[in-house]
Amino acid sequence: MKYIGEHAWAGQLGHGFALVSFAGALLAALGFFLYTRSDDTNWRTVGRIGYRVHSVAVIGIIVTLFVMLLMHWFEFDYVWKHSNTEMPLRYILSCFWEGQEGSFLLWTFWNVVIGSVLIWRGGSRKSPGWEGPVMSVIALVQVFLTTMLLGVYIFDVRVGSSPFLLIRELPENIGLPWTHLSNYLAKIPQFQNGRGLNPLLQNYWMTIHPPTLFLGFASTVVPFAFAIAGLWKNRLKEWMTPALPWTYFGIMVLGTGVLMGGAWAYEALSFGGFWAWDPVENASLVPWLTLVGTGHLMLINKRKDTSLFTMLLLALGTFLLVLYSTFLTRSGVLGDTSVHSFTGEGMLPGLLIFLLAFIALGTGMLNTDKQLRRYYFALCVIMLAMGVLLKVQVPAIILFGVTSLVFTVIAYSSGGFSKSEEERISSREFWLFIGSMMLMLSALQIITFTSVPVYNLLIEPFKHALASMGNLTHWKWLAHMAEAKYAPPSNPKLTYKTVQVPLAIVIVSLVAIGQYLRYKNTDRSMFFKQIRISLIGAFLLTAIGVFVLEYKLAELPLIGLFFATSFAALANALYIWKGAKGDFAKAGPSVAHVGFALVLLGALISTSRQKDISHYVRGPVLGRVNKDFDDSKDMLIYKGDTLPLGDHFVTFHSKHTEGVNQYFDMDYLAAEPRRFSKGDTVLVRSSLFVAKDDHTASADFLIDQPAHWQPMDSAARRVFWHAKHWSATAPGKREFALDPLVQLNPRFGNVAEPSTKHWPQRDLYTHIRYAKLDPKDSSDFMPPNLIEKNVGDTIITSTCVIVLDSVRTMRDSVTIKHLGPEYFVYVVSLKVRDLYDPTRWFAAKPISIYRLDQPVASKAVDLPQLNTRIDVVSVSGEHIGLNVYEREFVIMQAIVFPGINVLWIGCVLMALGSFLAIRQRVKRGRSATVADLRSQ
Repeated sequence: MKYIGEHAWAGQLGHGFALVSFAGALLAALGFFLYTRSDDTNWRTVGRIGYRVHSVAVIGIIVTLFVMLLMHWFEFDYVWKHSNTEMPLRYILSCFWEGQEGSFLLWTFWNVVIGSVLIWRGGSRKSPGWEGPVMSVIALVQVFLTTMLLGVYIFDVRVGSSPFLLIRELPENIGLPWTHLSNYLAKIPQFQNGRGLNPLLQNYWMTIHPPTLFLGFASTVVPFAFAIAGLWKNRLKEWMTPALPWTYFGIMVLGTGVLMGGAWAYEALSFGGFWAWDPVENASLVPWLTLVGTGHLMLINKRKDTSLFTMLLLALGTFLLVLYSTFLTRSGVLGDTSVHSFTGEGMLPGLLIFLLAFIALGTGMLNTDKQLRRYYFALCVIMLAMGVLLKVQVPAIILFGVTSLVFTVIAYSSGGFSKSEEERISSREFWLFIGSMMLMLSALQIITFTSVPVYNLLIEPFKHALASMGNLTHWKWLAHMAEAKYAPPSNPKLTYKTVQVPLAIVIVSLVAIGQYLRYKNTDRSMFFKQIRISLIGAFLLTAIGVFVLEYKLAELPLIGLFFATSFAALANALYIWKGAKGDFAKAGPSVAHVGFALVLLGALISTSRQKDISHYVRGPVLGRVNKDFDDSKDMLIYKGDTLPLGDHFVTFHSKHTEGVNQYFDMDYLAAEPRRFSKGDTVLVRSSLFVAKDDHTASADFLIDQPAHWQPMDSAARRVFWHAKHWSATAPGKREFALDPLVQLNPRFGNVAEPSTKHWPQRDLYTHIRYAKLDPKDSSDFMPPNLIEKNVGDTIITSTCVIVLDSVRTMRDSVTIKHLGPEYFVYVVSLKVRDLYDPTRWFAAKPISIYRLDQPVASKAVDLPQLNTRIDVVSVSGEHIGLNVYEREFVIMQAIVFPGINVLWIGCVLMALGSFLAIRQRVKRGRSATVADLRSQ
């Protein structure tokens, strides 16, 4: 059948490119492998041709997919799922990498770029001979990555997922009646538009954060490949020279990507902060931590054979952690434990094989004894066969893990990696090693808790055996394990902070002293002389910080971190002049270390002293409205009202809609000292006072009361009703405006985005928790609550108590004259009491006009004191239907983040310092190359 309007050729072209890219990567891996084994340059040519074919095919896939997205060809499943015609064109990039396939394609593209640079440079100008083994590994990575784009079945296992599938080709749609319509695209409304982009991703950060992060992920393959090459060619130290600039490039880019993710979360997500220890956040942070450790251990081993095995383990482990992070976030394992993980879509088997294959490669190559290496690879094949043929995948995986661990230990003990002599405790290499170990421990704790869902998967096949053992031994922990229901920490911030803060103190302290230490041995008197100014300055800054930020003794770990970060920032800033002689171009490490210290300092101040300034002021108690609201953190503000908020007053005066975004316009007013005049009455708790004279309020009523206020022992009830509560401040002039928004998205659900006011010393962060979101409803009230009761019944709403007192029919001569004999007027008498003040009663008499037995009109009653409107919907004898309206309001949250700009400044300095360090490393490499050529 020929389908009308389809662009099936684009899918066929894209799928063809995917097959060619896979074949090219396979040819490149084979060619470079045989070139490494035989040193025959013809095989190198084959490898290069294969890689170029692969590269061109990957570009072809990208162009094809972009054309499909730009042209809105919704017959393709990927286009339909991730875009629509209403979405702004600037988010087309976000559509490209929102899905599994697009993100894998982005990763593949960056690997293409990196591999092409390595081929162009011939592996390394200073140490030739690396192209073959390095490109063998990178091409093999590309083989696995391109399988993620194939979307083919091998037996009953799906390998990857193709972005070029037509919707009618999806397994769940094959054979459905509409697939037999030649013009289904025109006939079926669902295909006129796509589902659209996830509203969380409709933010400018999502056009720059993912490509930066994936470039960082891709860069980790270079030290991995060089480490494998060094083990393969038995050049255990030489590989570090060409790998070192790439390692620091990865540190810079991956670190920048992680921090961009924090900035995106801060600006676009409404959980109130830049970091929530979400599993996906953790999965990107952990490889960066180990990569930093790798880079610093490389610096040690360039000078001396020490901790070589640990450095190799970190170099290999960083890339493996990237693969493991990919497995966690894209296999569906995390499920609902992360706000931005993928659903899996059948990727788990392919991702698992990808991960295990490179664990096997890394572990095998660590065994420098070729006989042991062969034994290990043979065991891996046996375990693979056991998992596939016997279908005992989980036991095979566990056995594989145990075997790999055993062979890693064997590699350490028999591989000749041990150092010849112990380092002095006063040497730079000793403390760099300690710092790297601290980074490893930090990464270990994070990945341990992030992997909780994986533990449940591994336990699942053994549940019955564990339960039986638990019953026999009466060990409760076995019974608990048998349930396979381990959950991530309920309070992740506290869980991670308990371990990460002490580790951070050690790490950042080592950052402070590291550049003042000398290799092999450090003169202690000179060392302390050089750092004493920084130490004194850090003590002074910490004392000021403790006073200003009001840290208590119970917060001693936070005070310790404040001191350590201040010390690190000062020591490295001073080193730019002392060690680098003021040459900023050579001060890259110091600049990066200052940035790192400021990032931690800014995070410490902003998170430990963030303040929820929104709280219950007046109106409904939010906990009664909905259990998800917290009166200590959320505030309700009616449209037109002005309420105190921190150092300001806030007014919610209007809202407006732009496209899919509904903005809530808030004016922030200065809090000025309140003026009182003689005779003014105020309430202080439940007591009434009258002003004795004109005066300006002090900060506390108790200060003013003896001189300026006279208690009123008795007063009319209306005086109590109209008296305002005493406050020291009053709304002044408008200072600024914020407009937090809610993005309306019926498919994915509405998403709140915060609005933030920035000052040099703090941020005011606000977002909407609840609001009326119907753009077509222009009334000043929330949607009504229909209540049907009988006369004598009581109704309790969020603001008042309504007693249905009586109902009477009014059909006098005036009614008959003006309306007609067939009309009836029902008058409903209500007694209404303030829910939160039993002394405040109101009478209300809404009416309903009936024509024969049908209501035709009504007249509601407004009770502005209670922000309520009551309207009669129906009257049937003594059975009455009422619509109870509440004046329009929003529930919002506002948080002050002090010192947050310290963090963002640190981010910039980290990236700048890393760039300067990389440039300096590249210059040194070029100088060494020129010197080598001249000597020849």
